[in-house]
Amino acid sequence: MEEIKKQAAQELGARLRIIRKSQKMSLQEVEKRSNGHWKAVVIGSYERADRALSVGKLAELLHFYQVPISSCFSMPSTGKVEIRQLILDLYKFRNMGEEVAPARRYISAITTKREDWNGQMLSLRKSDLETLAILFETSEVALFEQFEKWGVLIHPQQQA
Repeated sequence: MEEIKKQAAQELGARLRIIRKSQKMSLQEVEKRSNGHWKAVVIGSYERADRALSVGKLAELLHFYQVPISSCFSMPSTGKVEIRQLILDLYKFRNMGEEVAPARRYISAITTKREDWNGQMLSLRKSDLETLAILFETSEVALFEQFEKWGVLIHPQQQA
């Protein structure tokens, strides 16, 4: 049971780091922009999973980042692609060539609708992957693999 708690804390910390870095903030910038409310050392401890983070503090921190709390939790996959969460790096995606043209309008529409992480990242849902696979005229698994090859996926465990 301890191992499960440790792993969950590490995954949450990695996601918090991704969120912070997607907003182009250092730990010191978080402290400065929050007028000292969030100390750099505390945020770093949360991200490394060295310090426990209550649900209330998590909600408060995500409110500061202007990110929905659901962004830190993944739903179990029921489809062919068995992943915990699929996060698309929108900056890299937008700077790609014609190979992603079929998906640009769809990605833009769902990004606008969800206001997902200030337009830097997009958490794809199962239904998004299904639709994108149709646009690319391929399977979900093949599309996931192609996203991996293009380097447009962000994994929660990445130290972005």
